[in-house]
Amino acid sequence: MSKINTKNMKKIFCLLLLYPLLTLSQDFQGKAYYMSKIAVDKSWMENPRYASRANYMKEMIKRNTEKDYVLEFNSIESTYKEIEKLETQEQGYNWMANYVGENIGKIYKNAQDKISINETEMMGKFFLVTQDLEKTKWKMSGESKKIGQYTCYKASYIKQVEEKVFSFGSWNQTTGTNQPKKPKKMRDVEVVAWFTPEIPVSSGPSWYQGLPGLILEVSDDDTTILCTKIVMNPKEKTKIKRPKKGKVISNQDFVILQDEKRAERLEMWRQSRQRRQSSTTRLR
Repeated sequence: MSKINTKNMKKIFCLLLLYPLLTLSQDFQGKAYYMSKIAVDKSWMENPRYASRANYMKEMIKRNTEKDYVLEFNSIESTYKEIEKLETQEQGYNWMANYVGENIGKIYKNAQDKISINETEMMGKFFLVTQDLEKTKWKMSGESKKIGQYTCYKASYIKQVEEKVFSFGSWNQTTGTNQPKKPKKMRDVEVVAWFTPEIPVSSGPSWYQGLPGLILEVSDDDTTILCTKIVMNPKEKTKIKRPKKGKVISNQDFVILQDEKRAERLEMWRQSRQRRQSSTTRLR
């Protein structure tokens, strides 16, 4: 990792910001592959109560916290979606999704229209979660490093997030069905991104964007995203289309609806489990 002086850094980024990103040919395309990992506290698994299901719990955590994605992009637009893995057996209701991760379906971003659309499905219904692209106040540090063959520069900003605790058996969040609502406790988190001007697109994985080059690495609290492969101008061209299937809804309204539906589904799952346990007891 290297560092250049502030004066030269300002000159470099002034040139980069003036680079005509949006005037590049629409034929300019690429694919970037990412792996994403969310760190969670696993200390609760030391409880002997969960010993018999330890392997199952580890697999569920891995399933929900380690995922692969692909970002397809041109000079203006991009789509970001999970690379689905073939399941070896029926997984049933993914209750752990209530605790970790985000509802990422297929994220479309348009740097020219300054809009993002998350095309996602929830309980059999499709939604287009639409919001303006955030004007993130990235701060350049002057640090650089190589990621693969690309020279990348460090940028960061501070954001506030709600304090949430993962605790199996107790949905310790404000939307939990078995926990009283408490005032939100907020804390500061530093988001760090590494981007490369060698791929002049103002995009990146998930909702991260707004830098003069493709974002290849992100550290955001307990989430780490790292680019593992880039294919520039692939032989098979992909037409990036703006999503149209689903009900248009704001991100704020979708979060409220999502919390309500998750709580409903969790309660349905609990009731179903209680009925099965009761049926098993009677058979004995």
